[in-house]
Amino acid sequence: MTNKTTYEELKQRVKDLKKDAVERKRAEEALRESARRLQMAYDQSIMYARELKEEIVDRKQAEALLRKREAELEIKTRNLEEANIALKVLLKKRDEDKIELEEKMLFNVEKLVTPYLQKLKSSGLDDRQDACLRVLRTNLSDILSPFSRKLSSKYMNLTPAEIQVANFVKQGKTTKEIAILLNSSISAVQFHRNNLRNKLGLTNKKTNLSSYLLSFT
Repeated sequence: MTNKTTYEELKQRVKDLKKDAVERKRAEEALRESARRLQMAYDQSIMYARELKEEIVDRKQAEALLRKREAELEIKTRNLEEANIALKVLLKKRDEDKIELEEKMLFNVEKLVTPYLQKLKSSGLDDRQDACLRVLRTNLSDILSPFSRKLSSKYMNLTPAEIQVANFVKQGKTTKEIAILLNSSISAVQFHRNNLRNKLGLTNKKTNLSSYLLSFT
């Protein structure tokens, strides 16, 4: 009875040991599989970390390049603004110099040329010479007077005679004085004055023609 019991116990122990060995083998395989998956996950995480690091580096480089370009654009914009300001100053100075030159030329002609033309007119010219003198005075006035150019450019329908009369009116000349200067009749000068008021939109208005014409200077 004892031997039989011992034999059964040994047999059962061997069976249990085999079972334990099988379960241990399964556990080891499961452990190796877990280790393999863990290693794969670790390798993947390392790869993702590298990719993320590279992406961060690329992004930082892109941001640095963008900041550099923004700084360059800001500098170019500032330089352009300064250039525009300088150009405006130069253009303003050029216009001022141009106006000053025109005024000086007109002043010199009025003081140095016109008196001699007056003397020449009074020296007893024949009709042909007198006609040439009138043409000379008219052309000289049209060429040198900045007022005449401004007026003719704004009102293209003014005749040369009307522009010349307007120039004298602006200078404060009376109708009689203008008639003498142009070697014309008072009625002809008055006719041109009336045409000027009509073309300048001053008909039936109390606006003084001389004051209005001065506004062009």
